[in-house]
Amino acid sequence: MSRKENLCKYLILGLCLALVLTFLPPAALAAQPDDGALIETVGPADETEEESEVSTVETYTTTEKGMEIIREFEGFRTMPYEDDGKWYIGYGTLCDPADYPHGIGQQSAQQLMDAAVKVAEGQVNKLLKDYKISVTQYQFDAMVSMTYNLGTQWINPDYRLCSYLIDGIENYSEPEVVNAIGTWCHQGTSVLESLVRRRLREAYLFLYGEYENDGPDMYGYINFDAAGGKVPSSTVFYPLDRPYGELPVPVQNGKEFVGWFQADGRELTADDIAVPRMEVSAKWEGAAVTTPKPKPDYSKWVNPYKDVASSDWYFTYVRELSYEGIIGGYPDGTFKAANQVTAGEALKLVLLAAGYRESSGGEGRHWAAGYLDEAVTLGCLAEGEIEDLDASIDRLTIARVAAVAMGLQPKFGDSPFADSEDGYIITLYDEEILNGVIVNGQRYYYPDRGINRGEMCAIVSRINQWNYVVEPEPEETGYIEYYGKKYPILQNVPKATYKPDLFVLDGSRMYYNDENYRTAWGIDISSYQENVDWNKVRQSGIEFVFIRIGYRGYAQAGTLNMDRYFQQNITGAKAAGLRVGAYFFSQAINPAEAAEEARYAVQALNGQTLDYPLVYDWETISADGARTKNLSNSVLTDCAIAFCSVVEQSGYIPMIYYNTPVAYTHYQLERLTDYDVWYAQYAAKPTMYYDYRIWQYSDSGTVPGVKGKCDMDLAFIPY
Repeated sequence: MSRKENLCKYLILGLCLALVLTFLPPAALAAQPDDGALIETVGPADETEEESEVSTVETYTTTEKGMEIIREFEGFRTMPYEDDGKWYIGYGTLCDPADYPHGIGQQSAQQLMDAAVKVAEGQVNKLLKDYKISVTQYQFDAMVSMTYNLGTQWINPDYRLCSYLIDGIENYSEPEVVNAIGTWCHQGTSVLESLVRRRLREAYLFLYGEYENDGPDMYGYINFDAAGGKVPSSTVFYPLDRPYGELPVPVQNGKEFVGWFQADGRELTADDIAVPRMEVSAKWEGAAVTTPKPKPDYSKWVNPYKDVASSDWYFTYVRELSYEGIIGGYPDGTFKAANQVTAGEALKLVLLAAGYRESSGGEGRHWAAGYLDEAVTLGCLAEGEIEDLDASIDRLTIARVAAVAMGLQPKFGDSPFADSEDGYIITLYDEEILNGVIVNGQRYYYPDRGINRGEMCAIVSRINQWNYVVEPEPEETGYIEYYGKKYPILQNVPKATYKPDLFVLDGSRMYYNDENYRTAWGIDISSYQENVDWNKVRQSGIEFVFIRIGYRGYAQAGTLNMDRYFQQNITGAKAAGLRVGAYFFSQAINPAEAAEEARYAVQALNGQTLDYPLVYDWETISADGARTKNLSNSVLTDCAIAFCSVVEQSGYIPMIYYNTPVAYTHYQLERLTDYDVWYAQYAAKPTMYYDYRIWQYSDSGTVPGVKGKCDMDLAFIPY
């Protein structure tokens, strides 16, 4: 048996032991930066530690071995160096080069590194605490190494590694974990070999606890160019010297995928043996090009700029745009990458890269006036927002212009940037148009600053390479694709008919501009909001409220508990004139317990009327020892039916609450069509295929009279 085969054998055994001994069970699903799906972690009734009956998670610090691997990855540099427009020194810590005219010693560099590691430790420990995730010391070291290098961008349930930890890493195979970590190997859209090696080393440290390992020798990767289509992940890692197996299938509206082809015209198949690296392109039926379009031969480009060197971080972007005639320099032969971009220049570059036509200002007008007119017409800018096209333009405005011009909608939720929660900036980050800069483990975009020519080239290049493709409707394929899996459409479950383009979010209020619906605004409340001023809530325009009656603990005891503010809340809400519904947070493991929960809720109501339904709220829990772990889909559905039956027999309207992962991967929806649905997804537009009557669209709304944040709801057909 070869050394590699021996190592594979021991690594697999190590994985089995690690998974048995160290990881926790599921909560919510997610996706990562190159993933197509977006999975939410939602719920109106997240229980406190006091209520959970589960102990807290250990707080970790990085071991010396963990520090050594960071030092190895970062390397040591005495003098300040520039990367992506920012300056670093020592072990890759951000600096002002003016502070180090004579460089830095290793001891001082170590102090800077120690401070940055402390920040990364705090961020990883917060993730573990927030989701009650238990890990080993070596897994913590691997995550700190990633955070030191990447910042907090991966610590987001929308990305794979974070979602795997929340869901329970034991549910995922070695290749899935390797890909969840390995995918963070890009600078912009380019794969960097140094990052590939680092990510694979970190992946094998995470999996097997080996600080010195052969991870880079065990996996290779393929870059998939979808040629106008979309793939869930453009870079995929495969175990070396084995058949590739399943290859991703891209989609492109109106075209049929033929296969993946190498530059020499050979087709890649699932039976081909994995090699260290490969580039392939998609071929589509009816496409004019029968072989992959070769990338431009930039070796033929003659650099006309005496102030642009191949070592400059922006060199590849300037070369690409100059080669294609998109940008130019100054008459004296310079490019002046540090010069600020004017509003006129920015509008022209962004709009042309997004596919709009050349425009002239017209006689007697500024040369860029036509681009300004186009931006106003598109809705990128308000009339009169930009008065001086020769003045600088801030980065927030650039993001808004770029996103709208590309046809992208703003996204809401956790931002990867510490200094901006703007929906357009989040969208462009997800589309890999904007990167920002990492400072002490935090990612910053600096939305109020101007932008220089080098930075502008990076954004324009990424827009230029970006392709917007409309995904096929489920009816065209016969299935719903969710997080890389396909779920056949349930023909007897009604489809949602809401039109995405009619949703508008204004602050905390969601509007649905369809005259066929008379929508109503609502919130849901529990003891977490403590004392609510219900008169202020009603005066703010809120029309209905769901109030938590109680909950079942999710430890093995599974005790029933009353929400300590329930009676106060229902009395106050009714007195203020609000329409009232209620919900019970369930952790039932059989129909008898679910019926018991319903009777408990009905008894607590003590004959009080409800305008809105009494809701069955079952959610996945990630805590160690959660009683509902591995509950089968059929039993869960039985529980929902048992709860709703008791509610209905008691004279109340039953309803079921769920989010996207619970709907698609847990409930048997075809058995629940007799009940209305309260659907949770924190987004600018809902994506659930099946019908629902109420949408919980945010968990961070602000409403007068409510302390802190609260969940926001929109009823499409008010009760």
